[in-house]
Amino acid sequence: MDFDLTKEQVMFRDMAREFAEREIKPVIRQYDREERFPDEIYKKMAPLGLLGTVIPEEYGGLGVDYITHALICEQLAQGSYEVAAVVGGGVLPGIPILKFGTEAQKQKYLPALCNGEKLFCVSAVEPNSGSDPGAIETTAVLDGDEWVINGTKTWATTGGIADVIMVLVQADKSKGAGGLTVFLVEKGTPGVSTNDIKHKLGQRASNAAQIRFVDCRIPRENLLGEVGKGLTISLTGIGDMRYTIAASTVGMAQSCLDACVSYAKQRQQFNRPIGSFQLVQGMLADMAVQIEAARYLVYHAGYLKDKGLPNRKEVAIAKLFATEMAVRITTEAIRLHGAYGYTDDLPIERYHRTSIGATIYGGTSEIQRLTIGRELLDISAFT
Repeated sequence: MDFDLTKEQVMFRDMAREFAEREIKPVIRQYDREERFPDEIYKKMAPLGLLGTVIPEEYGGLGVDYITHALICEQLAQGSYEVAAVVGGGVLPGIPILKFGTEAQKQKYLPALCNGEKLFCVSAVEPNSGSDPGAIETTAVLDGDEWVINGTKTWATTGGIADVIMVLVQADKSKGAGGLTVFLVEKGTPGVSTNDIKHKLGQRASNAAQIRFVDCRIPRENLLGEVGKGLTISLTGIGDMRYTIAASTVGMAQSCLDACVSYAKQRQQFNRPIGSFQLVQGMLADMAVQIEAARYLVYHAGYLKDKGLPNRKEVAIAKLFATEMAVRITTEAIRLHGAYGYTDDLPIERYHRTSIGATIYGGTSEIQRLTIGRELLDISAFT
C-alpha cells in the first residue's frame, strides 16, 4: 500500500477542510441546539460534488476512489459529523442503485442524488428488527403492476425529509431472509407518513424518523434489483456506510485532539501551561496514537475497496476500532478541558454525544465483532 497521497487526493482533502472551516464550524452549534438538519450547508455541498463522491462522473458524481472519500469525510467531520454523514448518505443508496439498478433507475436517481435535487434515505431498521434482518415484518405484495407495502420502519436517517426512500421489506415470508427485497419509494406517495425522532443524545443536527407504510402502492419498476436479493443489496450499502462512519469518527477525534493541544498550550495552572505537565502530555500522546491507528485502519480498508479485494473484515475492524476510539478520545478531551469541556461552547461536548451513536449506527460494535469473528473462523455466530 502506498501511503503517499496523490495531488488529486490532497486537493479534495484541502477543499473539504476549507469548506468545513468556512461553512460548517461557524454555524453548526446552532443547528445542533435546534435539532435541525443543516439544509443550507447541504445545498452548498452539491456544486462541489460532495454529495456523490464515489459515484461515477457519467451519473453526476465525482468518481473518486474510496481513500479520497475517506479523506473528504474526515475533514468534513472535523466541522460536523452530521455533515460528513450526508456524504455517506449519498454513497449508501447510490452504490446499490449503481450496482443493482436498471439503467433507467440510474439515470433517474443518481444525477438527482449527486446534484442535491433529491435527498435520499435508506430504511431497513424496524421496531422489532435491528441487527437481525430476518425479523423484518414490513411486507410487499405484488398486485398487478403495483407493489403494495405495509409496515413500519424506524431510525431512518433523513427519513422525515427525504425525497426518495430506499426500503428493505419482506416479499416472501416463507423464504425468511431469502425473501427480502428493496424498493424505491418517492416522497408524496399515498400511504407513506413519517414522524421525526427528537431529543437524541447526539447527531442532533441530523434528521431521524419513523416511517409508516399503509397500503402504499408503487410501480413495479420501483423494484431495485431482484426479488429476494434485498439482503445482498443492503449489505453492499451498509459496508460503505460503515466505512464512512469510521472515517468520520477519525475526523471527530482529530478535531478533539487539535482542541486539546491548543488548550494545553494556553491554559495556565501553577504559573505554567498545563501542557508542560507529564500527565497531560501522556494523555495527548495516547490520543494521537489511537487516532493514527484508526486512520490507517480506514486507509487500509479503503485500499482494499479500491482494489476490488475482499474487505468485509477490514471495514468491520476499522468501524469497530475508530468508533470506540472516538468515544475514548472525546471523553479524555472533556476531562482535559475540565468544566469548559462540559458545555457546548466547545465542540468536544457535541462530539462526545455523537461518538456514542457512531458505535450503534451501521451495525453495533457487537455486530462488528461477530463479523470479524465469522471472517476469521468461517463460522457464523448467527446460526
